[in-house]
Amino acid sequence: MKVPFYKKIVFKAMVLVTIVLAFGFFMSIEIMQKQLEERMSQKLSQDFISAQHTTENFITFMGQASQMWAKEIAYDGNFHTKIKEKNYDEISKIISVDKRKISADTIIVLDKNGFVLAQKGSIYRAGDSLKYYDIVKETLKTKNPITKMAREKESFIIYSSSVIEEDNQMLGVLLVGYFVNDIFLENIKANTSLEIAFIGNSAVMSSTKWGGVENLAILPINYLVYQNLLKDNKKFQEIKHNGKIYKVSAKKLRNIESLTSGSILFGYEFDWVKKQEAKIIQEHIKLLGIIYLISTLIISFFVLKYSKALGKLNQATLKLANRKSYEKVNIDSNDELELLANNFNLMAVELNNLHNGMEAEIEDKTKELNNLNANLKIRVKDEVEKNREKDKKMIYQSRLAQMGEMLSMIAHQWRQPLNAISVTCVNLNIKARLDNINSETVIKEADNISGFVQHLSATINDFRDFFKTNKKRQEIDYDQLVTAVLTIIQHSLMGKNIELIKDFQLEEKFESHPNEVKQVILNLIKNSEDILVEKKIKDAYIKVSTFKDGESYILEVSDNGGGVPEGIIEKVFDPYFSTKLKKDGTGLGLYMSKTIIEEHCGGKLTVSNNKDGAVFRISLI
Repeated sequence: MKVPFYKKIVFKAMVLVTIVLAFGFFMSIEIMQKQLEERMSQKLSQDFISAQHTTENFITFMGQASQMWAKEIAYDGNFHTKIKEKNYDEISKIISVDKRKISADTIIVLDKNGFVLAQKGSIYRAGDSLKYYDIVKETLKTKNPITKMAREKESFIIYSSSVIEEDNQMLGVLLVGYFVNDIFLENIKANTSLEIAFIGNSAVMSSTKWGGVENLAILPINYLVYQNLLKDNKKFQEIKHNGKIYKVSAKKLRNIESLTSGSILFGYEFDWVKKQEAKIIQEHIKLLGIIYLISTLIISFFVLKYSKALGKLNQATLKLANRKSYEKVNIDSNDELELLANNFNLMAVELNNLHNGMEAEIEDKTKELNNLNANLKIRVKDEVEKNREKDKKMIYQSRLAQMGEMLSMIAHQWRQPLNAISVTCVNLNIKARLDNINSETVIKEADNISGFVQHLSATINDFRDFFKTNKKRQEIDYDQLVTAVLTIIQHSLMGKNIELIKDFQLEEKFESHPNEVKQVILNLIKNSEDILVEKKIKDAYIKVSTFKDGESYILEVSDNGGGVPEGIIEKVFDPYFSTKLKKDGTGLGLYMSKTIIEEHCGGKLTVSNNKDGAVFRISLI
């Protein structure tokens, strides 16, 4: 006995719904678990990064404070007098007063040979030699103030130095220090909700409570596991301490001079995640069960209602497809099915009419297609010529704009040497009028003028060579290219209080067209400079980073200008598109930069945003 058509539809629909919902259930469970893991990982990363930044900001702030007080004491004229008089008792009184004033943990006065003259709060005594202490050795060598983090006793201490000098003569060195202790870490914990520990090698120097009433006595994690965490601070490890489960991460601790002094261990309690996961799974199962029941009832109702009408339409369409005569489909349901049947009847009549005129229409379209093919080559050639002419105009406009910027940079770099030459000439004139000049003075001033003139000539050579086209690929490295660009633009950046940060992790050489790449680097740095000046960014910086990614040689130019708005980030490389049109922007700089990198150098130029601003990446092979 043949099964009715509508019953087959009902059965198939029920089976399909069951399969789809079952598949959806298991997929949703898997997706939910992945989402929970991703949320957990994301929250851990955010909390750890926040703790790292807070810790580093505290350290930097303390370093700045100690540097400020060190300079203030070192510049005290009365302090200089006591040192020259070797009045160590008075020196001790001075630093005692200042210690109470600035709340420093330790103040040490050294002579110019690195021996302790006086101290307050230090483990060292008068007469001890600290000349081999890193911060002392570097201060004596460079005669510049330095801030470093060091290990002393059972804790870390932030030392800042200042040179004590008078009439360009070094009298000694002053050290001001702050201890990084348990109280310091508890203050950081209050802002991050994380447990923190400072580690020196494998020993705990200071820490928060870690779920207990006392600070850590030993490292709460296996030493080898801890070392693996230090290699990649994006990894997490689950540990158990004081009956609680923690997710931990570690980060190498670097001082202001970027030398590793120790490390930081962060811990995050996460028992709530397991409870949250179980609760969500239970709710998910209940929701899917209700959806399955309701879906089954709804589908069954509609399938039973419309299966017979659909069977009639199916038979009619089969006859029409085989070009057989068919009976008019009559469905009286006062809904969309009746409308569908009426439309089908109209369509069948229209198809018959279309079939009769199809051969003539095909013949006309064939003739039209042949004509289009005949004219295609001519049209393509015309369009190529137009595009080439347009590119020439764009390149010309871009060069004119960059020449204007170059002239401005030349004027900026020449201003100081020309002023120096003018001052030197006036000095010679005055001395000559006062008959207070001799040959030695003339020779010295003439040498100065000659040096200034050579600097001006070197500047002209740098700018003259900058736009020379490299016909052949040459062996270069990013360090050379950035140095050449900074020769041109660094005075402009310094004049606008913009810090340039170089993070070079790539010394390997590769082949490319150096002047073309330098032109692009200059354009990217200039764009960052313009946006920082336009937005009046405080503590503005431009960072140039280099590294290797697989077989690609990467250079990134980033800033803290707020980034490119998401609505226009896809358009920044389009020709004539500019956010600076009201400020004489041509809209060609980034377009030509992308053309140079991707068409001339065979690389890739892209843009993205990070948390501070825009990141332009040059990728060369």
